Amino acid sequence: MNRPNFAKDYPDHPELLSLVEAFEAGNYRKVREGTARLISDSDIDEDLRAAARDLRSRTEPDRLQIWLLVLAAALVLILSGYEIARHSERPATPIQRAP
Repeated sequence: MNRPNFAKDYPDHPELLSLVEAFEAGNYRKVREGTARLISDSDIDEDLRAAARDLRSRTEPDRLQIWLLVLAAALVLILSGYEIARHSERPATPIQRAP
């Protein structure tokens, strides 16, 4: 199996390697469930547990991206509210129809 660069130093464990394949395929649910099993298993060594933690962290969103998304949503709400409040003060002009 040709591993991705981030997984080159992972231990050769069949379950972990199948989770890396699932990660490459985009099946993040399987990765999160499988890594949770590996992390909670008391019979595995610390290197395998660290690799499982690293793989799981790659499926979680970056905190900076979350904050930027919240900031963008707040700006949209604030600017929309400002424009609605500013334009709602004008009286509607009646439509003049041709005779």
